[in-house]
Amino acid sequence: MRISKPALGLALAAVLLSGCSAVVLAPKGNLSVGTTSVTLSRDWTDITKLYYNRAKKVKILSLDGPGLNRLFISEGLSSKDPLMVHPQRGDRKSAPAPRGKSNMSFQEHIELVTTSLSIIDLQQVTTSAPKPVDLGGTRAVRFDITAKSPEGLDLKGIAQATSKGGLNYYIVYIAPSEHYYGAALNDVLATMDSAKLP
Repeated sequence: MRISKPALGLALAAVLLSGCSAVVLAPKGNLSVGTTSVTLSRDWTDITKLYYNRAKKVKILSLDGPGLNRLFISEGLSSKDPLMVHPQRGDRKSAPAPRGKSNMSFQEHIELVTTSLSIIDLQQVTTSAPKPVDLGGTRAVRFDITAKSPEGLDLKGIAQATSKGGLNYYIVYIAPSEHYYGAALNDVLATMDSAKLP
């Protein structure tokens, strides 16, 4: 499914105008998320507060609007904390958002990201190419994602996950495969490489 750039621009403008007070600049440089931090290689927009229902320990950033690209950065998540929450249904006792546990394996991290993306209505979520990375002495896993939006748009993503001190840390990027994913990929990888855990 192809969406024209003018149509995407109009959609972005509508989102930004409807939530102007909820979006703030996440400027290039250090960004703290709880006790963890990353270094942004460019300015992003913090769209976290656009979501009434959201995971409380996760920041959501975007360059072009939430329908075009989203970068989720978590602080340390315990077994009580979800990574993602459905923006309309929220996190209810009758339908809880997925959660991890202490000291998860790389495969368990990958499964939690996959399930979390499904909970926000992405479809046909698959992962591939997992590889270990070093975050200042802590081993993490980085892997690729493919999915479809509810409207059938092809999406690509990349995620990084690790556990330290009984908590789980995630950075997840998702965007349309056409143009938007590749346009920000180097900045996303630089952000992932810069992650500092407590």
